[in-house]
Amino acid sequence: MQTGLDQFIVPDQPVVVGLSGGRDSVALLRLLCEHAVPSFACHVHHGIRLSEADEDAEFCRNLCETLGVPYAQYNADVPSLARQQGESVETAARTVRRRLLMQHARKMKCRAIALAHHAEDQAETVLFNLARGAAGLRGMKERRAEEDVIWLRPLLHCRRTEITTWLQSIGQDWREDETNADPEAATRNRLRLQALPALEQAMGRDVVPLIVRAARLQEEVSQALQEALSQLPLLDPQGRLYLPLLQGRSPAFCKAVVHDYLQRVGVPNITEKHVEMVCRLLQEGAEQHSCNLPGNRIAHRAHKRLRVD
Repeated sequence: MQTGLDQFIVPDQPVVVGLSGGRDSVALLRLLCEHAVPSFACHVHHGIRLSEADEDAEFCRNLCETLGVPYAQYNADVPSLARQQGESVETAARTVRRRLLMQHARKMKCRAIALAHHAEDQAETVLFNLARGAAGLRGMKERRAEEDVIWLRPLLHCRRTEITTWLQSIGQDWREDETNADPEAATRNRLRLQALPALEQAMGRDVVPLIVRAARLQEEVSQALQEALSQLPLLDPQGRLYLPLLQGRSPAFCKAVVHDYLQRVGVPNITEKHVEMVCRLLQEGAEQHSCNLPGNRIAHRAHKRLRVD
């Protein structure tokens, strides 16, 4: 099975592995072990599937004992958290999982967290972002820095069938989450079980590689744009956006600069709506001088500068 594992391996650099017990994370852990990557397995019990989730945790614990991999388990009451936050169980689970994985990585003094997303997951993510209208043709990145850790996805270009075949070839079993086969359980389930098959039927071909390639090409364009913008003297010595340099530029250029700046200062979940809100602050004669952004951040315009607190 061809993976992107080799490019992520750093000698003696330990990795925290998000281990659910499902096929993909089990394959990732086994591959890391085969490459002698020091690994710490982290399993999050979401408090959703009760006895089945208990069995998942026990499976993960036994697997790690067999492989000689340190195992840690964190328990959370995701349904209660979802109600408190007024969000879906799916979103709450993802938020809790990411927080606990980062917490465990810091505890184990690891700078890298490995996740087992594969090509079908990437296609689902691209469709999800496209249908939401918030992020355009954007997928997951193989490598992404966040605060003091780096998120790695070494299997992002592997197909689900490849992973299944490889696990079967080495005699490794895994746990099945029955909710993954329920279209009503989560939005991503409907994309995987209904939208992708419908697209394949309509096009008469396997569309996953095409969607994954489109996301990769878009990411390359975004990286090239960021590199180009980084060469321009857009920031003052205090790290604020110097607005006179945007005068006379096209709206598309201004939006690109604002989006890049918001990313630089760590604003999360940026959408076109947020970029346009900030761009309106920069217009000549704008009455509004500040606007709210995700992550409890606020953009301010003053003295021909834009800053984000």
